Amino acid sequence: MNDEKTRERTRELPVVEMQQEEFKAMQNQMVAVSQQLSIAQAIAVKEKARSEELSNLVNRMQADFDNYRKRMNENNKKLKEDGICAVLEKLIPELDVLKQAIQTITDPKVAEGVKMIYRQVVDILTAFGVEEIPALGLQFDPNLHNAVMQTKTTDPSKVNMIVEVYNKGYKLGDRILRHSVVRVAN
Repeated sequence: MNDEKTRERTRELPVVEMQQEEFKAMQNQMVAVSQQLSIAQAIAVKEKARSEELSNLVNRMQADFDNYRKRMNENNKKLKEDGICAVLEKLIPELDVLKQAIQTITDPKVAEGVKMIYRQVVDILTAFGVEEIPALGLQFDPNLHNAVMQTKTTDPSKVNMIVEVYNKGYKLGDRILRHSVVRVAN
């Protein structure tokens, strides 16, 4: 029986040696895979950082573009308003001319035609949002009125009051198209 055990061990010896060699080979493979995994993880970390950097760059570029678009829209809006104001500022004196014409024309039919044109011009100004600046009987405001004459007053409550309007003033929103030309009590 001892002999048989010895023979069995002798047969098992190459199998054990083979298993040990396979085990060492597997250990070597695991070390290699572990090294490759470490390298892959380092590359992944580097690529993730690069991806975040590119994502941040894209976000900054998008924000810059949005700001550019907003600036251009504001600029275009301002240019449009400036153009409209320039036209309206040229149109307003024509109201004065039409009003003088209405007062001096003696033919009623011609006067009615000029009144119609006057109303159309007023309607155009109103359609654009132009408003008349109130003046008569109000306190003088140098931001809205242009005083060209002064009148002495004995009533202290009427000091700096507008007593006569020579030319009406007009504004578009907060923008003054023309100051009211007035006489002020002093």
